[in-house]
Parts: sequence; C-alpha cells; structure tokens
Amino acid sequence: MNIVHYLNDYAGDTMKSLRFSSKFSALLFIGLFIACATLPKLDVIYKTLPKSAGLEGKALHFNVVDERPTRDIIGPGAKRVFKNFAGNITLIVEKAPHQGSIVGLYGVRELFEQAFRRYLQNRGVRLSPQSKKGMPQLEIAIHDFTLDLPGSSWTARVAYGAEFSHNGRVLIRSYQGEGEKLRISGLTQAHQVMSETFSDTINQLDVGEMLSALLNR
Repeated sequence: MNIVHYLNDYAGDTMKSLRFSSKFSALLFIGLFIACATLPKLDVIYKTLPKSAGLEGKALHFNVVDERPTRDIIGPGAKRVFKNFAGNITLIVEKAPHQGSIVGLYGVRELFEQAFRRYLQNRGVRLSPQSKKGMPQLEIAIHDFTLDLPGSSWTARVAYGAEFSHNGRVLIRSYQGEGEKLRISGLTQAHQVMSETFSDTINQLDVGEMLSALLNR
C-alpha cells in the first residue's frame, strides 16, 4: 500500500468515526432529554401572608431540622403515578393571586427553610445568620411531608414542631395540616393539594404570639 492510499483510507475511517461519534452524542442527548422530561416532579406553591410590620426590627436566629421517621415524600398509592420520582421539589412563591415566581429546586428540609424564611421576613423579623447571646432562637422540626393516592383522591399531610427558646426559657408548639382533592387527570390536583396544605400549615405559626409569650414569662 502506497502512502497516498494509506492517507485516503485513514481519512475515510476518521470521518466515519466522527460521524458515528456525532450520531451517538445526538442520540445520547435525545435519550437524556426524554428521560428528564418524563420524570415526574412535585410543584409546591407557597402563598405568603400579607406583609406586617408588627415585629419590625425583632432579631431572631432560626434553623430547620428534618425529624421525619421516613424520608419518603410519596406514599405507596402515589408511587403508581410518581414513578422514578427523584425527591426534589420545585418551590414557587406566590405573593399575590396568580403572581408566582420559581425560587428553586429543593429537598424537604430546604423547602421548609425557604418558606419559613419568607414567612418570618414578611412578619418584619430580622433573621440573624448566627446564634447570639440574649437572642431568641427558633427551631423548626419537620415531622411529616407526605403526598399519597390511597384511592381516587390525592391526600397531603404536613406536620412540624416549633421550639422557641430565650435565656433558658423554652416554648414548644406543634402544627399539622391535611388536605384531600379528587384526582381528575394527571398530576394537577397533586400539586394543588400539597401546595394548599403546605401553605396553610406553614402560616399556622403565630410568631408574634410565641415571641410575646416567651419574652414576657
């Protein structure tokens, strides 16, 4: 084989390899796109309360811990619909009717943290990134966050505990909410019932009443 034939053959093989690589990359991209597009996701809309200046300037340090006995978000019945659910939740904050903005994709602990941060700031509370001597502390302990489909209706459960502490004094409250919505089609009612239950339960917390009770003991 002379050098010219060798170079021609090498160039032909290289072009075939490049064409195969390009086709493979395109097929891989399409496959990943389809896989991602078909994975179910859970959208949670948190409806904030109207802003209030009642606690304007009050400093508070807070943190969130996940104390759920199981990390499953989707119950046995809902798993038939939420196949291959990755566990991430899209948080959408709605400050006015039909005026929502996507905040991000979170796990359960981060979802609660983001929602409570907005709740507290809307009450006028100034959040401190660090715990300081003489500053009230708030710890939110998540006890339940579950979506299920036991029959023909979606059900949602949300529960948490709130522990306020200040100079050795402690005040604890528990909150829970449940919701149910008939499944009509797809996942629309699943998003709705979890969003409504989550918002209602988060907003049950009366931070003003708890701070007043704690500081005036």
